[in-house]
Amino acid sequence: MNLEPYISIGQSFVRLLAPLAEIVIHDIATNSICFIEGTLSNRKVGDTSFLDVDLKQLEPQIEHMIYPKINFDGKLIKSVSIPIKEGHRLIAVMCLNVDISVFSQMQQLAQAFLLPPTNQPEILFKNDWQEKVHQALYQWISDHHLKIESLTNAQKKQVVQEMYAQGAFHEKKAADYIASILGLSRASVFNYLKEIRGNHV
Repeated sequence: MNLEPYISIGQSFVRLLAPLAEIVIHDIATNSICFIEGTLSNRKVGDTSFLDVDLKQLEPQIEHMIYPKINFDGKLIKSVSIPIKEGHRLIAVMCLNVDISVFSQMQQLAQAFLLPPTNQPEILFKNDWQEKVHQALYQWISDHHLKIESLTNAQKKQVVQEMYAQGAFHEKKAADYIASILGLSRASVFNYLKEIRGNHV
């Protein structure tokens, strides 16, 4: 059987995800590797495939089966096995392997990097009202699962109300500063404050 179409697809896959991917085609008749591209597994053509299982029982299960495995160097690999048939006869298995250890490391790094910060030294930020505004705004955005650049006017009004409740507008220039952060006019912020204060009378 001509394996070129499978090889061509596999090569494109490897090149697309280089250097994280590998394609291995196992010849069922010889139980050996008949084609390989990529260097994840450090194997070569002619190496034993170790497909020492009853392939007739395995065949229904390997149809596009995705599974994890540990590489020789300890890296985590995600693989998919694709049966290659001639008529109804299984003649080869193509395995596409992807090194996902780098993504696992990135996830761990992101988790460590995004850990809640420790308390800031109070002496440094005691009089930094802008920093306090940033913290309060970030907390509100985070609690509501929003992004500051996509806030609606109604949500911006809610932010102003929250800032007011936390005393942010006690500072002389706070209204101008918060207006600039939220992309509002100074007049809009003062209108919101007027309404908020009216509701608290």
